[in-house]
Amino acid sequence: MLTVRKKHAVMMEYVIIAVLIAAAVVVAVIMFGKNVSREMNVATRSMTDAKGAADYQKNNQQNAKDDIKKAEEHEKNMHNYQ
Repeated sequence: MLTVRKKHAVMMEYVIIAVLIAAAVVVAVIMFGKNVSREMNVATRSMTDAKGAADYQKNNQQNAKDDIKKAEEHEKNMHNYQ
């Protein structure tokens, strides 16, 4: 009977590790998904049209700067909220 309990305990450890890995993957996709998608689009466009890809990359960089400004403004507004 003792070996059965140890076997289930080890199995539970693997389940916990698998859940933690899955949670880390979900967080990574949420954090970096938009940027990875944009870069994949640039890579796809570069295969068909190099000039179009360069323009698209510049547009993405400008959009990223705009997103950073919006995030900073939002953060500032959240700190000033009382």
